[in-house]
Amino acid sequence: MTKPPENMNEIDIREIYEKDVLAIWKKFENHKVFSNPDFEYRKHPLLPEIVHKESLMFIGMNPSFRKSSVIPENEKNIGFYQIPKEENSKDIPYFEKMKEVAEYCNAKWTHLDLFFIRETKQELIENLSYTNLEFLNLQLEISFEIIERAKPKLIIVSNALASEFFGKMKTKHNSFKKIWKGFDLFFEDNDVLGKKSTFNSEIGTYEIELNNEKVPIIFSGMLSGQRALDIGSLERLKWQSKMILESRAKK
Repeated sequence: MTKPPENMNEIDIREIYEKDVLAIWKKFENHKVFSNPDFEYRKHPLLPEIVHKESLMFIGMNPSFRKSSVIPENEKNIGFYQIPKEENSKDIPYFEKMKEVAEYCNAKWTHLDLFFIRETKQELIENLSYTNLEFLNLQLEISFEIIERAKPKLIIVSNALASEFFGKMKTKHNSFKKIWKGFDLFFEDNDVLGKKSTFNSEIGTYEIELNNEKVPIIFSGMLSGQRALDIGSLERLKWQSKMILESRAKK
């Protein structure tokens, strides 16, 4: 599909992708994932208002939702959130550590979830990856198009399950034949498959190809919540991210 040209510094997600996302929800409106009245919130997808280009990009799984929360009227069809906010404003806890890492790196940052369905338990995505791949794949097509258009300087995937849709744990998904996107991620050369390592030992992480360029990608644990990184791991993430961004700036 033909997309209108966007701002040189950011991607207007609402303008470019709102109709596409709503079309996915329309196509699957009768799916059982939307039929349970206890999960009414799943009917209302959520995306970032904009995604910054050439920045430090954090990737999550999907927007969470607490049953005690209420979806605002203006988000009943589809919702958009603004991240990052002004420098001195306080974001919701989920984004605070991302902002902290970005500030340590003195870098512009942005955020994108691979999927747009609101759900706290990510087991929903795991189950759908076995039972209804098309619903996930249509969202992934949009997400990875956004990632490529954003031309990130560094990607941090802060969710273990989200990393699988980039190519981690391919054997779990039959070599990713049923997943829309699966990069080759080999820690070492694999002589059996005839694959070279895609792990860059100089920067201590993998690289994936986007727009015919190698882009560093860090697979990290959660940055917030009960399973968040411990202090030492967070410090190493900050140090490594800064080192990678500074090394790329020198090229």
